Amino acid sequence: MNRSAQLLARPVIVLMLALSLTAGVADAQTKIKSGWNLFSPQDDVQIGQQSAVEADRQLPILRDSSVDAYVNRIGQRLAANAGGPQFQYRFRVVNASDINAFALPGGYVYVNRGILDNARNEGEVAGVMAHEIAHVALRHGTHQASKAYAAQAGLQILGGLLGGKIGGNTAQILNTVGGIGLNALFLKYSRDLETQADIRGAQILAASGYTPADMVSFFRTLENVDKSKKTSWLSDHPAPPDRIARLEKERQLLKEPATPTQNTAQLAEIKSDLRRYGNAPTLGQIAQGTASTSQGNPPMTSSTSGTISVEAPSRTWRTYRDSSGLFSVNYPSNWQVYRGNNSGVTIAPQGGIGNVGNNTEIVYGLMIDHYAPFGNTDGSYLQQQQGSTSLRSATEDLLQQVQRNSPHLAVIRGSAQQFNLDGRTAMAASLRGRNPNTGMDERVTVVTRQLPDAHLIYMVFVTPEREASSYASVLNSVVQSIQINENAH
Repeated sequence: MNRSAQLLARPVIVLMLALSLTAGVADAQTKIKSGWNLFSPQDDVQIGQQSAVEADRQLPILRDSSVDAYVNRIGQRLAANAGGPQFQYRFRVVNASDINAFALPGGYVYVNRGILDNARNEGEVAGVMAHEIAHVALRHGTHQASKAYAAQAGLQILGGLLGGKIGGNTAQILNTVGGIGLNALFLKYSRDLETQADIRGAQILAASGYTPADMVSFFRTLENVDKSKKTSWLSDHPAPPDRIARLEKERQLLKEPATPTQNTAQLAEIKSDLRRYGNAPTLGQIAQGTASTSQGNPPMTSSTSGTISVEAPSRTWRTYRDSSGLFSVNYPSNWQVYRGNNSGVTIAPQGGIGNVGNNTEIVYGLMIDHYAPFGNTDGSYLQQQQGSTSLRSATEDLLQQVQRNSPHLAVIRGSAQQFNLDGRTAMAASLRGRNPNTGMDERVTVVTRQLPDAHLIYMVFVTPEREASSYASVLNSVVQSIQINENAH
């Protein structure tokens, strides 16, 4: 070979060497294959969707925009390196103190608040989430359901099972092994499957800019955590010493980032947000019905003195999006979101909502919900029920309902007005009166906007009467920010 040929060949040799080294690093990590499965990836998605509906109904889902955004950002970063079927991953936070997380087939991942409260940096949160994402990507839930069905179905379908197909449908299989929802087959795995999720989770962490060392450090935290914190994620998984040893072995095979993401500052902000909701219940309390499935109401600073004070509304704003997609609305960033079991939401400053005796009272804040008019009155409007309901009549019906629930309130003469809200006519009217539970004079403003089926989206804005004028700009900004998706209704 002449010198010019040698010079041309050298870059090619260097490139080939670099590629071989890169391939060596990638090939060094443990190869994990998904187990035998009767279901298709699309079946996983459908099963996960149905199971998530049940999970959302049974669990106190924490709906805080900043917490949700934080967890979703981490989750989507990890999901981009999950491998396996291209599931659309969704992440939810459960308002439970247990140090636990779980995943449903098809990409539904649930992280308990206890994880966020006890993690020391973002990498530790990511370590737990990467483990659960690995369960989804490796399709462990439907793999276990397939094995359970094979064990119960008997020898008569053995030939079909060995071929990977059966005569029955997905519903038949699921009914045989226990149905959808929070099925134990989707939540608790064998030690082998948990080890697979650890290893694949470590690989996802490294590929996403985190270090598996943070997964290891969280296991060490779990070893020493207060047993009263119900460390069910620890009890449902292999013992930490075993997991740590296997993860350390995998770390030697991985190319970890030189400067992994840990980001303690934002986690500290999230923990501060969470503290505003008070102490979270355990899953045991939730299951026994001894804890509310809402996010909980903080105690008021006073119940009868008439001197309740709250922090002034922030000049920065957050956005709340209804889980059904029906509406979104902006609110002051220092206010809190409280969700109950219905479709409505209450948003209020800390100390503005709480329990007075056996009643929950709002002194400062707003409620947004859906209302079907004429379901609670027997007045002259009943004949309009067949679709000719006007906005004014529907609003009058709602105001009557408000006054039935709070007879101390009276409509302020001349307060009713019409205006444009998100492309349609809306109405507003104000009421006032002395609340017998708090001993305070209050102003209540009701804003309504009709949907195509004559139902209402309504907002109730509450302040002490003495501060109604100073909160008027906040009310106007909130009202003008609301966006309604009529197709979601």
